[in-house]
Amino acid sequence: MASLRSSRFVAQITLAVGLVTGCAQIAVLAPARITETSLGRAAATAGWSDATELPRRSEVVAGQLVIHADFPLAEQHRLVRDLEALRIDVSQRLGLPISDEPVHLYLFENQDRYDAFAGRYFPGFPVRRAFFIETDTRLAVFAPWQDRIAEDLRHETTHGYVHAVVPAVPLWLDEGIAEYFELPRGEQGMHTEHIAHLAGRLIEGTCRIDIERLESLQSAGELSQDHYAESWLWVHWLLNTTPERKKMLQDYLADVRRDLKTAPLSARLAHAEGGAVACNAALRAHLESLSPR
Repeated sequence: MASLRSSRFVAQITLAVGLVTGCAQIAVLAPARITETSLGRAAATAGWSDATELPRRSEVVAGQLVIHADFPLAEQHRLVRDLEALRIDVSQRLGLPISDEPVHLYLFENQDRYDAFAGRYFPGFPVRRAFFIETDTRLAVFAPWQDRIAEDLRHETTHGYVHAVVPAVPLWLDEGIAEYFELPRGEQGMHTEHIAHLAGRLIEGTCRIDIERLESLQSAGELSQDHYAESWLWVHWLLNTTPERKKMLQDYLADVRRDLKTAPLSARLAHAEGGAVACNAALRAHLESLSPR
């Protein structure tokens, strides 16, 4: 992972709710969710879903996914099967129901066509390697076919699977979950690039562990590499240490589905771990256990 991240761009356009969230990336720039308040009504309703520039040469349906491509795409392509299996992984690990709401993936054959489409229908934002949008009628991912397409699509498709059942998932948690599941299945969420980045911060004495700081983030533009890495670390700690912590994350997501005003995850963790200081210390200890000596 390059300095200040360099992968995707997740744009969430929630026409009914003006809330800015998502994965903003800096440098070559990666995913971020952007809503009507940041894109503006004109851009949000610019008719991209009917655009002639969208990939239309082939279409593959794989579970919840509807994949539109500029090029012939085999139904049994390993990436298609990988993304289909990801649906079950996300559901089981996070304790979420499986939705039948389609997630549309638009795959452009080359970078130029992708850049032209993004520039026309989502102007005013840096070009990213891939992005996800959520409107009040559609979940969609856009990406050019390139060397890191598998990582990018796992990340963006995770956003789609989660938003199909938990549309109001907090920004930091949404990104932490997507960072966790963007890795190949056999790696069990071990994001070595995030570990290396945070380990470097530990050595420098600049590693700041603070879940309440993450919860205060409201827009993609606020996210730095530190935020992405720490968000991933919280998710990894919750899912991979104890059954109680895993259930706490699952219960929190279930509560967010029912009530947007539910108690924040930080408050629940502080109660369970013996206070905010102890909770942050436990996460730091988890990082140290993962870091190379």
